[in-house]
Amino acid sequence: MNTTPAPALPTQPWWRGWSDFWFRPTDPTTLAFIRISTGLLVLYIHLTYSRDLQSFFGKHGWYASAFVDRDRRERPDFVSPTSWDEQISWPRLSDFPHRREAMMEFLRAVPGNKTARQNAIAYLDRANQLKNPDDFRAAMEFIRNMHTVDGVKKSVTVIEGGKLTDKAEQELIDQQIPAFFKAQNPNDRKQIGSEIVAFWTIIPKTPTPDGTQITGAYVFNHFIELPPDTRKSLIQFIKELPEDDVERAQWLDYMNYWNTDRRVTYRTGHAGFSVWFHVTDPTQMALIHAGIIVLIVLFTVGLFTRVTSVLVWVACVGYIHRTQQVLFGMDTMMNILLFYLMIGNSGAALSIDRVIARYRATRASLRRSGTIDPNTRAFLACPQPSVGAGFAIRLLQIHVCFIYAAAGFSKLKGEGWWSGQAFWDVIVNPEFTPMNTAWYEGLLRWIAGSKPLYHTLCTFAVWSTLAIEICIPFLVWTKARWLVLFLATAMHAVIGVIMGLNLFELLMIVMYLAFLPDRVIRDRFRGGPDLPKFAFAFNPGADAQARGAALAVALDVDNQVSLMPDKTAAGTAVTTAAGAVVSGPEGTRALTTGLRIPSVMSWALWIPGLFGLLTRRLFPQVDVTAAPSGTKPPAPTVAAK
Repeated sequence: MNTTPAPALPTQPWWRGWSDFWFRPTDPTTLAFIRISTGLLVLYIHLTYSRDLQSFFGKHGWYASAFVDRDRRERPDFVSPTSWDEQISWPRLSDFPHRREAMMEFLRAVPGNKTARQNAIAYLDRANQLKNPDDFRAAMEFIRNMHTVDGVKKSVTVIEGGKLTDKAEQELIDQQIPAFFKAQNPNDRKQIGSEIVAFWTIIPKTPTPDGTQITGAYVFNHFIELPPDTRKSLIQFIKELPEDDVERAQWLDYMNYWNTDRRVTYRTGHAGFSVWFHVTDPTQMALIHAGIIVLIVLFTVGLFTRVTSVLVWVACVGYIHRTQQVLFGMDTMMNILLFYLMIGNSGAALSIDRVIARYRATRASLRRSGTIDPNTRAFLACPQPSVGAGFAIRLLQIHVCFIYAAAGFSKLKGEGWWSGQAFWDVIVNPEFTPMNTAWYEGLLRWIAGSKPLYHTLCTFAVWSTLAIEICIPFLVWTKARWLVLFLATAMHAVIGVIMGLNLFELLMIVMYLAFLPDRVIRDRFRGGPDLPKFAFAFNPGADAQARGAALAVALDVDNQVSLMPDKTAAGTAVTTAAGAVVSGPEGTRALTTGLRIPSVMSWALWIPGLFGLLTRRLFPQVDVTAAPSGTKPPAPTVAAK
């Protein structure tokens, strides 16, 4: 009995597995199929822009160029401090337009001279220095109740220690004076009185029919509602306003538009690029848009893919940068897919680039030896595994996991996702769902009419959504991959039907293709054993005929064409499976209808001139212009098999 122990398997260094995870050569057909699917969706998206190109991207569109230009030059950008103890605050106005306008009227009324300005806001500064926030509120409410000049005079008289003729009115005003003002000495109380007059003077006022003047309550309310740090920053902003009228107007304009002080920003503007930032003429826009559509078509069919993939990504990002106001998940997913398709060589398979590469390889082999050598046959058999394709697919897989992890875990923070209300809020939202249809509204009413059914449906929907989204990043790497991908596809299909987010859901489903095992897509595109066979006869010594043979092989991805070199052949011809020898238009028609991939793409032959060009390349000895369409030209001499 042999007791020799089995040899130990060689151990690999730890970094080898990490390297194989990211850089394992992968069949590029999967990435190519993702390119085709993404390209068709991107083409549809940008074709829909054609109907409302000016509304989306025009000079006077929904988001006019004037606002876009200001955004890309002035938009504030902040940087969070590195320490938790360090806090950054900046002045802010109200987000409500009418309240902000009242505050802007107040800021414009502040004197430009620094000394006069200091006197005008001395009361505001004094109130802000009070340590108790309730004291600041009391100080603001006290002056807010002074509606007329006469009321101000009476209040100042009382606070300075004077007497009014009407004792009841004096007692009322005395009760309204904050206690911390009463505690001041007579000189300070007189100073407070003068500060009240100066501050009340610059407050915006609205005349009423009876002649009285109501002070701007929005100004007082805004100061009261601001957090102490923000209020302090706003007061400091007022103090530091420039004395120069032009510079001061620029400060106030930036504050009014962006609701912040430009000086506290890390930077202003952004580095986003879009051709629509610079081109606004309708004719020029139409021409550029048409050119981009052509680029997307070239990218989809895989022509010059290394170049068109970059150009399409840059162009699509330009559309996104120009229409930030309508940006949503579809644009994000489209951008992600195009970016990774740009990294990997997505045109190495299922593309015109692959046909060109097959043609060049076959042509070179025929030039060398008159036949197809073994190395060329291996190249023609299938696309070579690519490190770039594997890396791009792996990046896409990891990105998908991060997307679902973020989506699933963020939903756990929402109360509606624990109670089930989130699902119901979605299906009754008329902005997305078909609430205008009678059957849909009737279905919702029927569901809501039964409380057990309502809670069962909502609970099942939210918990299944959470389970799928949270499980994908973990189970997609296990044997349960097919199950989670099937459930995720079903989930997105339901969302697409209910919410109408068809393009977003389709782009998400396209991302799942990255998780298919290697060579699955390629095997699905292979034909069966019953495909028709053709024999292509040519003279290898005639350069034009050799090019025709190379083109026939380039169009054949399932080894349906056998080359028949014949040095005595007068021209190229193809023998069909039925034994018929044809050439010219009939030969082109036989190949384009019999070869697997060309038969699928036969609709492209409707492009004017394409059929004639293909015929001249495959059968160069035939005068296509002289032979009427549908006639059978004389068959050239073909060597016997």
